[in-house]
Amino acid sequence: MKELVVKIDDHAYRRAESIASARDISLSALVEELVESVTNDAQPNSDDINYLFSALDKGRNTDPIGRLGRQELHDRPVLHRY
Repeated sequence: MKELVVKIDDHAYRRAESIASARDISLSALVEELVESVTNDAQPNSDDINYLFSALDKGRNTDPIGRLGRQELHDRPVLHRY
């Protein structure tokens, strides 16, 4: 196991200590959980990627809709509020 020295301000340290105490874990374990959660979220797995691409495939409308006029192109429901 690697050892790491981290400098943080007193207020952040007290908050982290309080959170660790509430979870009944050590401050080191809290930091380790934080690092794990950050690194796991940063790299999506292949199932997540496949799910996203399949959702994109289902959402595509490839049928032609014909020529749109200027009014149809620029008409958006959000603009009708004003």
